[in-house]
Amino acid sequence: MHQIVFVGSDDEVDELELDESPVDSFPCMSTQQFHREARAQLYSLVTGMFLDDAAQLEEVFRPLTDDGPYIYKLNPDLQEKMSRLEDDDIGELAEQWLLCEDLETLDLEVSDLHEFMYQFVHFCYTAERGDELAVFIYSDG
Repeated sequence: MHQIVFVGSDDEVDELELDESPVDSFPCMSTQQFHREARAQLYSLVTGMFLDDAAQLEEVFRPLTDDGPYIYKLNPDLQEKMSRLEDDDIGELAEQWLLCEDLETLDLEVSDLHEFMYQFVHFCYTAERGDELAVFIYSDG
């Protein structure tokens, strides 16, 4: 399943059509191998929430059809918390995240997590500093 993280406004994202890709209109990054369940473990570490609750922090913003693709919007409180992470926090979280169950099955190095997290935090920071911007995830499945 292909997933893309991008930054945009609700209005701009609402205008996306089924045959359009966010890559053509928004700053984007790939989620790489970090699927939704793995990201929920990161969200749990950041917020201190139980994993089931953290999994709900990517909220369905808009399905493009009943069967997908789907656009999810990152919870605003999580977005703010992510945007405030400092470099040292990111390093510590990456090491903790690597120990989580869903990540143990992936062939990863701490540096892979650092790279993804730095980009993700930067997207959250950009959204927080922008005028009515948010972080979205486009998922084709």
